[in-house]
Amino acid sequence: MKVSAEAARTAAALKAWTTRRKPHYRARKTEAASKVALQDWCRDNNWKVVFFEGASGSARTGIVDAVMVRIKPAKPDSIEVRLVQLKAGVAGLKAAEVGRLKKAVSALSADWLFAAFDDGTLHLVPEVPKRGTPGA
Repeated sequence: MKVSAEAARTAAALKAWTTRRKPHYRARKTEAASKVALQDWCRDNNWKVVFFEGASGSARTGIVDAVMVRIKPAKPDSIEVRLVQLKAGVAGLKAAEVGRLKKAVSALSADWLFAAFDDGTLHLVPEVPKRGTPGA
């Protein structure tokens, strides 16, 4: 049975409309848009941003979705760090999430590191444990 071109277009349009109505599709689209908006804002306001994603590119579990960093204005030896949870669309801010984010800030650890690249080898002082080793 042969389907007319118009019927095929109508079926394709209906399938696309159905897909766009699925919550996970909309969530991915709004998540991507919020990342772009944050990147643009950071670029325009002298911040660097790093997003934490799983291997597949999807958001990882945990309260912190991104970290914003900049050298403090007029203080070249001071760094400002902000932990970010991204929200998009109609997702609202919840008190429990604010509490978790504040707790993450208090658990933030910072340390120093020298990195030197010499003859094709990267030297780190102090040494940083590699992934999969105890203490990593």
